[in-house]
Amino acid sequence: MANTTHKNSLWKVLGLYAAGSWVVLQVVDVLAQNADLPGWVFNLALILLIIGLPIVGATAYLHGLGGRTEAKAASAAAGTRGARTGTLGLFTWKNAIGGGIGAMALWGVLVTGWLFFGPGPSRGATDGSPAAAADVASPSDLRSVAVLPFTTRAREGDEDAVIFADGMQDDVLTQLSKIDSLTVISRTSVMQYAGTTKPIPEIARELGVATILEGGIQRSGDRVRVNVQLIEASTDRHLWAETYDEELTAANVFAIQSDLAKKIAGALKAKLAPEIEARIDAKPTESLEAYDLYSRGQYVYWGVRGNTTEGMEEARDLYEAAVAADSTYAAAWVGLADTYQNLSSRGIYSLAEGSRMAWEAVDRALALDPDLAEAHSRRGLLLWFDRGRPEEAEDELLKALELNPGSSVMHIRYSNLLNAMGRDEEAVAETRRALELDPMDLRWRITLADRLFYAGDYEESLAEARRVIEMEPRVAGAHYNAAYALAMLGRYGEAIQAFKKAHEIDPSQASYATALAWGWALAGERDSALAALVGVPEDGDNLKEIAIVYGALGDLDTAFEYIDRLVEEAPQLMRQFTSDPTADPLKADPRYQRALERAGVE
Repeated sequence: MANTTHKNSLWKVLGLYAAGSWVVLQVVDVLAQNADLPGWVFNLALILLIIGLPIVGATAYLHGLGGRTEAKAASAAAGTRGARTGTLGLFTWKNAIGGGIGAMALWGVLVTGWLFFGPGPSRGATDGSPAAAADVASPSDLRSVAVLPFTTRAREGDEDAVIFADGMQDDVLTQLSKIDSLTVISRTSVMQYAGTTKPIPEIARELGVATILEGGIQRSGDRVRVNVQLIEASTDRHLWAETYDEELTAANVFAIQSDLAKKIAGALKAKLAPEIEARIDAKPTESLEAYDLYSRGQYVYWGVRGNTTEGMEEARDLYEAAVAADSTYAAAWVGLADTYQNLSSRGIYSLAEGSRMAWEAVDRALALDPDLAEAHSRRGLLLWFDRGRPEEAEDELLKALELNPGSSVMHIRYSNLLNAMGRDEEAVAETRRALELDPMDLRWRITLADRLFYAGDYEESLAEARRVIEMEPRVAGAHYNAAYALAMLGRYGEAIQAFKKAHEIDPSQASYATALAWGWALAGERDSALAALVGVPEDGDNLKEIAIVYGALGDLDTAFEYIDRLVEEAPQLMRQFTSDPTADPLKADPRYQRALERAGVE
């Protein structure tokens, strides 16, 4: 009977220990997520509790055994009792409890040490090397992920299948970027790995993430099949895998995307608030035709063709066809707003007409979906550049970031506004955040060079521009930004050569010609400056840049003739003068302030 009682007590102790361990692990998990602690914190607690299990079991057993032995040996010699005390005396409840407290205290010390002395938050990459990109995320934190381009079994030349796979990847990225506890690498940085044979750990190091999602898509007839796997880069092991084989409908496509996002978040122990889960579960359209047309529009708009006027018109036509197929498709209306405003800057529409159509499209999008981040972002840009209402514009851009905190595009757009408002340090910080999310995007690195220029850090601006040139020598914008920094550093000869290089790479860009003219003007070469202006269209933003050239030449009367024309033809562009250091020679003239007032710029 005593032996049975002893066994029952042992199982009771082990049961209590297991229940207590479960409670401890739940608390640790909540703490780890809310404090953004790395994955090893939970694992360490689990290991300590597992180690404690046999110790507590042995202690319970020996404690009971020791009690029975003491009764039987009550008449034994004192030396014998002393021997038992020396061996079984260590196995007491006091020592067991003390050991458990000591183990969890050790866990607390290690976690506290990591918080205070471990790696701090990433400051963003400072160059284009893989090592710089790897600083984006701590490899010990699984809550960083890159979604590689999905493979497809399409036959060669089947652009529709490629666009469908591309659209699925883009949509999954968009869904994941809504989860603020995840770091999700943006599309531009992962596209270079299409068809790559690089090992997963190497890709993860280059992108600075701890996990990689890879997979394939097969669209055949009225079926779609998706295979995906989430891989922990440090061990190259699968954290999670899934296969979807569904009827090809818009509802099923969106259901696959939302299920992917939620299961990835779950596998990475990322917080998923109910309102975010609801947005992830939303189905933007019931029309597969509209979805296909929108995906094609996105493929053109964000691809190489989108850099041309013809490509931008093609994207506009595809978005228009998408809303014709489903007039309730909010994302397609945002696409239209983007193309209308872009095409107005290319001269296809007047600034007034382009703005009017963009406003109509973005208002329609927000009426259909008030929580669409892209619509708030575009509305913010319109409020600033079209109507000059910076405070309202900032509210819209911050709303967009709240809805989609992982979008590098949203951070860049907010950076643009901050730059225009003269909040240079904040603009630099937002651009660095965009680079953390999209470390291989040369456009954002060029933007960083531009933001540093406006912040007056010309040396660092030059360094960033030269990093881009080292990575890709044929990027005209990098030479252009390097030239401006060189000019402000008084290195006019080098600046002129850099401006010439930008103009040589892209002679169609009028701003490169006016920049070269400005460089010649700073160097005191009036004839060369005026020669560089020959053929530059005297309209739109060019009026501002030409005025700045004449300001650098000291010909303020001619400069203000162009400014007067700008006030009449495109008054909203006068706002660009306020934060531009190259316009400083004009700002001391009383006519400058009067021009701002006439343009309605505060």
